[in-house]
Amino acid sequence: MALADGRAPAIRTGSMDEAMRVLRMREAFLSGGTPVHGCVSELVVESWRRCRDKRVDPGLPAAPVDAAYLEVAQREQGALLDAARPVLRDMEDSLADAGAMVLLCNGAGVILQACGAPATRDAGAEVNIVPGGIWAEGAAGTNAVGMAIALDRPAVIRNVEHYCDAVTRWSCVASPIHDPLDGRLIGVLDLSHCEQVFDDYARSLVLSSSKRIEQALDCARLRSETMLVEAYLEHSARQGSDGVLLLDRQGRLLRSNEHALEALRAYGVELALRRGMALGGEWQAQGVWRPPAWLQPDWVRPIFQGQDYVGMLVRIPRLLRRAPAGVGAPCESTAMAPEPDTLDPRLRGHRGAAMRKAAMQALRVAVVDVPVLLEGETGTGKEIMAQAIHRASKRAGKPFIAVNCGAIPRELLASELFGYVEGAFTGARRGGQAGKFEQADGGTLFLDELGELPLDLQPYLLRVLEDGKVTRLGSDKPRAVNVRIVAATNRDLRSAMEEGRFRSDLYFRFRVGIHLPPLRERREDLDRYIDNALAEVAQRHGIVKTVSAALRAFLHGYDFPGNLRELHNLIEQMAVMSDGGELGLEHLPEHLHAAQVTCAAPPSGMAPSMAPSAAPGMLKEIEWRTIVEALRLEQGNRSRTARRLGISRTTLYRRLVGGEHAL
Repeated sequence: MALADGRAPAIRTGSMDEAMRVLRMREAFLSGGTPVHGCVSELVVESWRRCRDKRVDPGLPAAPVDAAYLEVAQREQGALLDAARPVLRDMEDSLADAGAMVLLCNGAGVILQACGAPATRDAGAEVNIVPGGIWAEGAAGTNAVGMAIALDRPAVIRNVEHYCDAVTRWSCVASPIHDPLDGRLIGVLDLSHCEQVFDDYARSLVLSSSKRIEQALDCARLRSETMLVEAYLEHSARQGSDGVLLLDRQGRLLRSNEHALEALRAYGVELALRRGMALGGEWQAQGVWRPPAWLQPDWVRPIFQGQDYVGMLVRIPRLLRRAPAGVGAPCESTAMAPEPDTLDPRLRGHRGAAMRKAAMQALRVAVVDVPVLLEGETGTGKEIMAQAIHRASKRAGKPFIAVNCGAIPRELLASELFGYVEGAFTGARRGGQAGKFEQADGGTLFLDELGELPLDLQPYLLRVLEDGKVTRLGSDKPRAVNVRIVAATNRDLRSAMEEGRFRSDLYFRFRVGIHLPPLRERREDLDRYIDNALAEVAQRHGIVKTVSAALRAFLHGYDFPGNLRELHNLIEQMAVMSDGGELGLEHLPEHLHAAQVTCAAPPSGMAPSMAPSAAPGMLKEIEWRTIVEALRLEQGNRSRTARRLGISRTTLYRRLVGGEHAL
């Protein structure tokens, strides 16, 4: 790209005398002296002071590099990279004979992309002027990128004006790039050269090119916002008196209806609702926006433009009466119509904070194609969560393939995952066979029990995560696959990594982790899980059962080491093996009759003599615990307790005083 007068950007050699004066002044400053005004710009001196205050080492041999963060940073700034790509190409063409290089950085000074003269790029690599290099002032001292970020204005730094010795050969000019919606600094465009300095034409090139990038960002934003607004208008017209918010992919407000402010206040949320404002929350290291705690998963509907997640609609159900301040759960609200493309119904409406948090995280990561690791004890519902992530993602409708890495013999696991070609081994199918990765192409592959994956197979999984290619056994031809991987484990993978049983590079590939709490930490939702299990039994076997209050109270006191799986299996076993329409304590399997259940303390106000002095058999102890729990639930009221247990007050009294022990 030529400049306004058709000339290529010129580069000139700086004055040696001038450079020596600046060098002496810089050395005096670093020795604790006072800079001489007029020799160096006051802006440069202020930058030196900031670097000294941040204890930047002037002898730093190169800028720090964070190669692991680079991928995350590029994903976070996908829109910036898309907008800058043609501009960088034009700049590279116009600088072909100038020997300069062009850098695109994010708002933290991390280089996202570098292009330009090969010789200059090689020289830049020596001081980490490379993608992943961090050029904020606090990391690399005074430089044009860091100063542009610090001052939020164009900056020029010539050779010895740099704070660190290693880059005093270099000169650079940089201009900030701003978000068109809210004006935030989101990036920096930089032109750099070693040994020479830029003239005014080169500086104007950088400034005009940064403006071109901002204009391209604004055009892309308008295209996305137009589509979002259309979805908003269509959706809000059907919502009656519910509040509706329209957010972009960064969680910033684009539109709100007239009911939104009142609806939020009913949940104890006070917001001004200004266009472009951030709704709170935080950005995780994985480039995923984690919304504020008050924004519930059931309220959210993600919106895609083609394959790209561009924003979300938030529907805030109207409360029939005002909730207490700080309460984010709709205790009494109009029922919210389920959104089929948000979250699995089995993961909605949890009362417990731990599962609400897990469900929220699942909805957030669903809209971003990053590997996910689900952690939790056996039976906590990790496959259900994986299916929920799949259904809420842009891959919904595509294959969901589940593989249990611990259930397949080690010698068969490689062919099961990666497939094989004809003749790969004795007994191989004619024509070969596609592996699970190929079967899941376009969709999601769920790798259960990831911790059981043999160490020698882990590099192959790492390769798929890195370049999206698999190679069948017996072949040397990689095949491209487009697969989102969700893995699960009940092991401590960090400990396995430290012990050398799990590769660290594979572990850190799963940067999004969701913890599913055990059932014993979800007491608030146990009744719901019991009812779900009864409904599944009815659907699967045609057996309709209810659970007695006594059995329900016992289940509330049991720890369920097998978690949800154990609960479902227990309900199914009792339902299939019993007569009548109600399940009671007498239907518990034998191993629970003999379980070592810790006897609960007597309820407040009950005389110690009322507690059994010795265990009259494990079933009696279970019955005692059930009564204690029922009394607690009814706040010590014996009439209501008897009704809850389905027994008479006389029987309850005899049981409490240690007489007859049969219910």
